[in-house]
This record gives sequence, C-alpha cells and structure tokens, in this order.
Amino acid sequence: MILINDSKLKLNHFPDGTLHLTPSCEIKTVNIIKWYYENEEELIALIYITNYLKEHGGKENELHMPYIPNARMDRIKTKRDVFTLKYFANIINSLGFKKVLSIDPHSPVSEALIDNLYLLDLNVFVRRLILRDININENINEDDLIVYFPDNGASKKYEDLFRGFKTCYGVKHRDWTSGKIMGLEIITNEIDLKDKTVLMFDDICSYGGSMYYGANKLKELGAKKIYAYVSHCENSILDRERGTLIKSLEDGTVERLFTTNSLFTGKHEKIEVIKV
Repeated sequence: MILINDSKLKLNHFPDGTLHLTPSCEIKTVNIIKWYYENEEELIALIYITNYLKEHGGKENELHMPYIPNARMDRIKTKRDVFTLKYFANIINSLGFKKVLSIDPHSPVSEALIDNLYLLDLNVFVRRLILRDININENINEDDLIVYFPDNGASKKYEDLFRGFKTCYGVKHRDWTSGKIMGLEIITNEIDLKDKTVLMFDDICSYGGSMYYGANKLKELGAKKIYAYVSHCENSILDRERGTLIKSLEDGTVERLFTTNSLFTGKHEKIEVIKV
C-alpha cells in the first residue's frame, strides 16, 4: 500500500496489465510517501509517482518505508546470485528522496546501501509499549523479565537495546539440505528460567519456526509466560498448514505476539499490531 500525504494511491490497470495511476492527493512542496510493502508492483508505482510529484511541484519528497524489501538478499555467494538488495537500493537512491525512514532493517547492509536512511528508535516500541504492556499484565518489574533471541546474531544486534536485561539465545540445528529446523538448544547464560516471564525478540518472521522451537524449549526449561515481538511479521504467520508460531499462540504456549504494521495486514486475537 502506498499513501501520498496520507491519501491512498489506487493501483488501477489498463487491459494489458500496465499501471493506470490517477493520484487524488494534494501535491505539496514537501511530500510524504508512505510505502507499506505488499508486492513488487508497488516499486514500479513508486518510481512513477515520485517522478510525477517532481514534475508537479514536489521539490522535496520523503519516503517512509518501515520494511525494506529484498533485505534477505544482502550478499551473493555465486556468480549466478542476483544482488537484489543492491539493485533495489540503487532504484530508491535514484529517486532522490530527502529522507528515507525505516525501522529495524533485517540486514545492516541496507543501511550502507540506501542514501539518507533514518531509523525509528526501537526504544519507543519496546519500552513504552511492549514492556509496559507485559509489566502491567504480569505485574513484574523489568528486572524479572528475561529476553530471548532466536540466535546469537540477534543477541548481538539488540544488545544495546536490552542492556541491563538478562538475556539468552537459541542455537538451531538444521537439516541443511531442506533447511528445516530439526532441534534447538538454549544458551541460558546461567539464567534460571523456572517460573520466569520471557520476551522472545527478532526482526522478521515468516512462519515462525525459530520462535516455535524456542518457545517449546523455554517451556521445557520452566518458563511460566512467554511473549513474542517481531518488527516485521509476514501474513504467512497465519498459515495453519505451514505456520508453526500460530500453533504456539493458539495452544497458549505463547501468550501474545507483538508486531508493527510494516508488513502484517491480517487479524488474530493474539496478535497486537503497533502502527508505525
């Protein structure tokens, strides 16, 4: 979904499938384009509409793009790999935005490739919203909350955000042929998890396998209540055939999942969406 100065841009089509765009927004000297990623066609629409704004008096444009597409393809391993993140960044840079605003990029490579990129402070979401909500519901202090990361990489990524908290992380065991998670162990850092409240924390989630296995292991180690947060949650989380975290939510293993509206457009009584 693309909004221009808070007016939704309709992606209409000609019979041949090409875009027919007729924006209804008021064009200002400085225009705010908000892109909540749903599909690749929106990138084409973004190119067209940004050029349109420039031609019709929009001297400066800002792009609010909470989720950075293609961040999973942040490196190439063979000559046949297409470095989509690099080429995506080239396109965004060519549009000359005064500012590009995002939150919690999946890869730090994004920050290096995209010009004029500014990141929203995760402290706003974590401390003011999520931790406050958990503390109220569980009647606990932050000192009694354990933060769990699905891997050591996430642990290092968020160490400044959770400085002063007790943290632990998971080590996944995969079938490298299929990519399927076969098991998981938790590096507890000598924390006794018995009867503790745990917040699982990560940047992105598709089907929720890492958190599903993490939650099961945390329960085995005695955790009492488990909550989860991901900055970018794909709608596939609701897929009951392939999804796994949805099972943890519905059987009560995980109390609630917090996420933003950067990607997620679905609804579930145990998923709380924070607007960005």
